[in-house]
Amino acid sequence: MARPSYVELQSLASDAETPGQENDASSEPHRTLKEQSPSRLWTIGVPGLLLAIPILYTGTSYSDLVPLVGCKLISDQSYWASWHPSTTRKRARLGITTMALYRAEKGSTLGALEFLSTSQTTFSAFINLALFGGTHVWTFAVVAIWCLSPLGGQAAVRSIGLFPNSTTTKIPAMHYLGSNISDMNPFYQGGLTGGDMGIFLNANVREEFIFNLRNNVASVFSTPDVLVCHANGSSDGFDVAVQRLGGKWQAARIGQEDLWRNVRVPFLELLPNYDPERPKAWVEVPTDRVVSYASFIGVPIRGGSMSRAGNSTMIVRSHYMTLKCGEAFNGSTWLTPTAHKLLFHNMSSLGDLTLQYHSSGFPIGTRPNIFLDAVNDTKIMKEHTSLIHYPINDTEPTTKLKILLGGYCLDYPTSTIFLRTCDISTSYVDVEVRCTRLTALDDQNCRAARIRHTPGFPMSGNLTSLSNLAILIGTTWEFPFTTSDYDYGSPSLIEMYLKDPPQTLSRSSKNTYAGCFTNVSLDAFEARFATSLNTFVTATFNSTVLTGADGTSLENRNIMWKRSQRGEWFGSVAKVEEDRGSDL
Repeated sequence: MARPSYVELQSLASDAETPGQENDASSEPHRTLKEQSPSRLWTIGVPGLLLAIPILYTGTSYSDLVPLVGCKLISDQSYWASWHPSTTRKRARLGITTMALYRAEKGSTLGALEFLSTSQTTFSAFINLALFGGTHVWTFAVVAIWCLSPLGGQAAVRSIGLFPNSTTTKIPAMHYLGSNISDMNPFYQGGLTGGDMGIFLNANVREEFIFNLRNNVASVFSTPDVLVCHANGSSDGFDVAVQRLGGKWQAARIGQEDLWRNVRVPFLELLPNYDPERPKAWVEVPTDRVVSYASFIGVPIRGGSMSRAGNSTMIVRSHYMTLKCGEAFNGSTWLTPTAHKLLFHNMSSLGDLTLQYHSSGFPIGTRPNIFLDAVNDTKIMKEHTSLIHYPINDTEPTTKLKILLGGYCLDYPTSTIFLRTCDISTSYVDVEVRCTRLTALDDQNCRAARIRHTPGFPMSGNLTSLSNLAILIGTTWEFPFTTSDYDYGSPSLIEMYLKDPPQTLSRSSKNTYAGCFTNVSLDAFEARFATSLNTFVTATFNSTVLTGADGTSLENRNIMWKRSQRGEWFGSVAKVEEDRGSDL
């Protein structure tokens, strides 16, 4: 007997009636999934219209560098993209289930349907791949979807991230003074205006600018970073001072610039990676530790930056004095009228040596506990003080200038003046300065990033900033008095710094022997004394420039200003209008 065909069975099923129930002729036939789905106009056309909003907005705001609404849109997209890995899993399950229903309606093998309906996780997809084998295109498609879904979130974040359009450009920059010591000659040759005249050149100039000198020195010795400079390993209070400044990173950062945002020059010889056998090698200046600086007043720099976010680098040249001192000794034999060891102080005069002051000076009235002088050596003085200015061609003397510092110490059972002599040398350095401005509203922060000995200059030159009679006399008489107290026995800022930097600002009690430094290690004393002298000499420069009151323009600068090398600025591109005007 022949088997009935599929058409015959369908016809019989349609004619059969269930007992107790009549055929409902008016009932609608079952519709397929495709027939019940919305039209393509609703599923594709309407959502597609929503794309017109960001497209039109992008087109209208293309001229703006960073539109505010665009930034908000990108921020929201980045936020939702970060949730993509979790939401993708839900969407993948729904999508795979929909595909299973679709294939069931269209007709498919039982194996494909079972694979689609049971591959609801990445793990189950790999299990099914092993069980069913790679026999169908759906097998590899589903496994690929589950493998790529966790990457979508990170990929989306990187795809829609906001990145600035950056550029690198040359930009002019200048710094005050340079490597040559003879660059300071205009201070002592006259003819310049605007404060570029030597304070110690003559009485009239001295009277006009002496207050600026005293004020600037006292100001920089009163800043918190002084408490940790040249104190690491030589002062018991160093660690406590670092913590009070906010930790080692903060303590290192606040010392990079002075009170007026000038860039401080590190002591090259005291940096951890310095190698005297490789003088031309660049040495990195660390940012994770306190650095010893040659002067508390930095190098004034103008230009080299713009008024928007970016970084800049430049090379500036500078020099500073270094000291090589001997041990302290009893100065009784040196301080007699017949010894003639001191160049400026009068040993025949009665009274305390620490209170002697230049007869033609302008006494401040303070009472120091130390005195400064030069060693009276005929050959040395002839080479270093024969002129009122420096050698035009920076001719190196054959000798080193010697100075001495004296103060009362307890020499049981009486107090005696102890002396310490020091040879002065000069280090000439190239400094790579790096500046950073995070946003247009932030301050620009500059620091010395690398430093080396300047090629072609001596590593330890004999010509110094004090190799000039005018400034040597002025420094000798003014240095001890500048930061001193009006009460006898009270230590000055400089005296406290020489003794113990973390206690510089703790001038609470009298100390009969505030000018005695016999308990300070020789290396620490040399570094602290050199920084103090460099700070004092730098303070004799134009106070208007040091404090930044001269403005930022590079126009009409005199010969005291030098062009910085390799001035480059790197940052985001701005509109042409922002590049015009006074941006330096």
